[in-house]
Order: sequence, then structure tokens, then C-alpha cells
Amino acid sequence: MGAEIAAQMKYRLLLIEDDKLDQMAFERFVKKEKLPYDYMIAGSVSEAKSLLESCQFDVIISDYSLGDGTALDILNLVKDIPVILTTAAADEHVAVETWKAGAYDYIAKDIDRNHLEAVPKAVENAVNSRRLKEALERRQKNLEAMFDAAPVGMLLVDEKMVVTRVNRPVTRMLHREYLQIIDRQIGDALGCAGNTSGRKGCGKCRLRSVCLLRQTIEIVRDFGRPVHDVEICPTLKIYGQDTALWLRLSAEPVMIDGRKCVLLAVDDITERKQAEEERELAEDKYRMIFESSAVGITVADDQERLISWNRFTEGLLGMEKKDLYLRPTESLYPAEEWKRIRACDVRQKGVRRHLETSMIRKDGVIIDVDVSLSVLKNSEGKTVGSIGVISDITERKKTEEKLKETMELKSQFISTITHELRTPLAAIKEGVAIVLDEVTGPVNEGQKKFLEIAERNTDRLGALINNVLDFQKFRSNNARLDIQVHDIEQVLSDVHETMALCAKKDQVVLSFTCAEGLPKSRFDRGNIIQVLTNLVGNAIKFTPPKGRVSVDVTHQEGELAICIRDTGMGIPKEALPKIFERFYRVNRPGKEIQGTGLGLAIVHRIVMMHGGRVEVESEIDQGTTFTVFLPVNAKFPPKEASSEADEILEDSVAE
Repeated sequence: MGAEIAAQMKYRLLLIEDDKLDQMAFERFVKKEKLPYDYMIAGSVSEAKSLLESCQFDVIISDYSLGDGTALDILNLVKDIPVILTTAAADEHVAVETWKAGAYDYIAKDIDRNHLEAVPKAVENAVNSRRLKEALERRQKNLEAMFDAAPVGMLLVDEKMVVTRVNRPVTRMLHREYLQIIDRQIGDALGCAGNTSGRKGCGKCRLRSVCLLRQTIEIVRDFGRPVHDVEICPTLKIYGQDTALWLRLSAEPVMIDGRKCVLLAVDDITERKQAEEERELAEDKYRMIFESSAVGITVADDQERLISWNRFTEGLLGMEKKDLYLRPTESLYPAEEWKRIRACDVRQKGVRRHLETSMIRKDGVIIDVDVSLSVLKNSEGKTVGSIGVISDITERKKTEEKLKETMELKSQFISTITHELRTPLAAIKEGVAIVLDEVTGPVNEGQKKFLEIAERNTDRLGALINNVLDFQKFRSNNARLDIQVHDIEQVLSDVHETMALCAKKDQVVLSFTCAEGLPKSRFDRGNIIQVLTNLVGNAIKFTPPKGRVSVDVTHQEGELAICIRDTGMGIPKEALPKIFERFYRVNRPGKEIQGTGLGLAIVHRIVMMHGGRVEVESEIDQGTTFTVFLPVNAKFPPKEASSEADEILEDSVAE
């Protein structure tokens, strides 16, 4: 079948012949033999040149002697087309000369033109030779393209350890030019730092006493067996610096022109090796931290069984490795505590949880612990386990319980004492008032002066007791908010009536302004009146005569904004962060104004209980602005117990 297809194929021939009779003889021969030739005829070199520029030919048949030149001129014009030379001058010198110039075949002409009988065979051989050559060239180009396009470094090393071919990844890997690598001994080509013997030697790997690279090439070359995935770490000269590179080698034996060669594939794995070293260091560091930690650390698998823990855990639970390995974590907790932990649903929700609970030691003793739980997930996001960090808080719990009992006793004692102080204080105040009013008889100026001092300090002590009791109530969470819907304008009207007399007495202009359409809000009326009375009272107290105090109410994004401004002495910037602390009083040399230091702390606490906030701005000798923000529809948070209330009361009475 192949022969038939070949027979049907037409060869494109160019006959270059200046003899008309020879041209006609060729045409008759082709027709007679029915040769599959698609041919053209040129009678001179110039005519042939013109045809070669415009047409493609498979074979050229050319006479040696032409009118305007010779066959050598034709050979100079073509490089890839086989040329069959025909000539009547059977001169050996001509044959040698044309073969050197690239002629494919040589046919001697005879008078009877019997030489044409040799043409078909010569043409067939020439065409097949050209096709074979082209196939080999394509294969060679494909191999070269694959070699050059390989993603890893490729080197071809001959039997003398000389690099005969190299691709671009190698030049990039070694940061060397092509000419610094090609036709050099392998060690010199790579730039091995230990390559002391020049082109004849190879550098040594820093991890071995011999060059593993050279050893690998020799084994593959001499035994004809491939070697794969050999890792070496030579020290190479890169930009003049000794640089250790991790390389992975694979070597294949190949035969090229009858010579044993080795094809090397080289991959730079330095980053991977460094990452492995860093991971090992990190693992060692993690293990050291894990084992040296002052808290228990446990790791459970997806079936909630212990698979890893540190030494502290063993000491905390009084257990050994055999007691803990694959132990269900459920067995470490009392039943009720385990239910509480499971209710957190840490594994399903994938969140970290922190809680205080109890655990069971091996000896059955229940200990109090603080536990942080978090999940372990694989690269696909699937939960594969959990981590627990456990702290023993048994002693802390005992201390807290004792402290709680002590504070309760202190609270009861201070509360009782404070309440008991009210009765005699009220009697003292009433007695002083009776004497000052001269109900019991006239008093002179000296007596009146001392009685007024006693009255002022009685009022101060009364205010202190009331503030201490208020603050205790709010801080100890005994306060009960009576939340109702109220009209803030009515509340401000009540405050205005209450504070107007104080303002008039101190010669301060007091004004109240409400924006139109203020919504009704939910709050404790009595407590908010206390907040505003306190702030307005402070503003009046710290504003000099002829100064101004204004109260403005607006509605801003779901909040009531109550702004109390004064033109008083102002608060220093460094004092602003502290003004809501209990008993804090601004230091005003030469301008001391009496007070308990609890008023703003109470204001802040009441507003916070309403879910609001208090902001303050102030400039010395320019005035102060307090702004209370109250949610219109507040959601009141659950009460929080305070362990500070008793300390506050104790300090309050002491001060």
C-alpha cells in the first residue's frame, strides 16, 4: 500500500540543461516511462535562479556546463534541495569538486543518452534521503525543544565529565552565563567552591567527603543504569559568594554518536529543605513549650479520646501515660460539668470557648479548673480533634470564696454603720438648726459662726453618707431600675424647678431647651433626675457669678443627647480620664470647692445601667460640656455581681 501511494506521488523536479536535444530526450523519457514527475526546465543559471525563487522543488537535475555558468553556481544557490549532476565530461576532478560543493549524485552522460535510465533511481534515492534528513532534523529539534523547555535544569555530560549541553533553568539556577557552563568539567561548570583542580575536578559536597555529583554521574555512565532523586548540597560560587544549594538529581544514560553520555535533571530544592529545617526547629520549639508549659495541654482526636498531652497534665490529674492514652475526655469531668461543656458545642460551631469547670483526679478528688477549648481542622476545613488548655484554679476558688464571705461581712457591717449614722446625724442637724433659729434663746455672733460651721459640716457628712449608700446600691447590684416610658421634657422641667433656686443664689443664668418632637423614652425617672440634678448642680457650683449653664436635649440616631454646658473654670485635660473614678477630685490650688467625689461616679454608673454613655469636653477657664446619651428603646443587660462594692464602702467610710 505504501509503495502504491509513493508511486502515485509526483516529484517536483527542476531540469537545468542548455542542450535542447538533451531537454527533449528527458521529456520523451519521462513520458515513455510514465514517471511521476512534475518538472520544469531551465536553460541557464539565470533562468534556474528565477525558477528557484518562485517555485519549490524536491530534486534538481543539472548539467555541469551551462551557458552562463556551471553547476557549482546552482549548488551555491540551494542548500536543502538534493542536486543530481549530469555531464558528458566524465572528469574525476569535476565529480570531486561538485560533491564537495554539496551534490547528491553524479551521472555521466553518454552519446546514446542511456544515462537517463539511471535518473529514476537517483531521483528516488535523493527524495528519500531528503525526507530522512528532514525527519531526523525534526526529531533533533523536538528533542532540543524538549530539553530547553524542561521546567527543571537539564545538563548533558559526556564520558569525560564535560558539559556539552545545558538549558536555561540551569543558567538561572546557578546565576551563570551559558558560556560559563558549556564545554567545562562538571564541577567547574556548576561553580563548585571546592573545585580546586580547575577543569579537571569537581567540588565536594559539604555533607560528604567525596563529590556525590561526580560519583552519581560515574555510576550511571559506567553501569548504564539510571539513578533518581539523589539529594546533594554542594557549596557553589554565586555572585562571588560561597552559597550552599540543595539540589535533587536524576541521571539517565544515553548514547550520542557512539559515546556514553549522562543526561542530568537538576532541581533546586533549597527552599523546600530550608522549610523542612524551619519546620523541624518549630516542632522542637513547640515540643519544648508544650512540655515545659505551666498549664495542662491536651489534644483529643475526632472521637474525643486523648492522643497527646504534656507532663503538667499528668501531674494535674495524678495520672500516667497508660491512664491517659485514648482515654475518653468525658471520663475526666463530673457528669454535670461534661453536659455543660457539651452544651457549648465547640466542635460543631468551630469556635473557641473559655469556661471554669471541674475535673476528676485519679484519686477521685474534684479540682476546679479553667479550660480553654478550641477545634483542630485539616486542610479541607474538617474538624479532626480539639485542644484543651487547663489551669488549676482550686486554690484561687477557695481564696475567692473566703474573700466573698469576708466582703459580705464587711458589707453588712459598713451598711449597718452607715445607716446607724443617719439617726444621730439627723438629731445633731436638727439641734443645730433649732439653736441657730434662736428657738432656745438668742445667740451672739461668735456662737452663730461656730454653729454655721457645724451646720455646713453636718450637711457635708449627710451628703457623704447618702452618696456612699447610693454608690453601694449601684455597685453591689442591689439597685432596681423602675423602667417606664417617660417624657424627657417633663423630667427636665422638674430638674429646672429644683435647680433654679441654686442658680439664682449663685448668680448663674440657668436655661433649658428641648428640640421639637422628642420621642418618649424608656428609663428610670428617679435615677435620670438624679443624674441631671447632679450634673447641673456641679455646673452651677463650678461656674462663677454671672456665668451661664445651659441644658439642651436633641434626638440623634435612636438616642437622646442631653448636653449640659457651663462657662465655668473647666477641667484640666490630664484629669478628664479620671473624673468618673470614685472619690477623685480635681486639684485646683486656691479654688477648692467642697464635694464627696462620688457624684460623677454615681452618674456614670446610672447611665451605664441604662445602656448609655457619658462624654465630656472641657477647656480651662472656658467651661465644660457633659453629654449624656440615653437609648430611646434601651435593652437592659442582666445584672452583674460586683465584688468591689464592699471595698468601695470600706474606703468610703475610711475617707
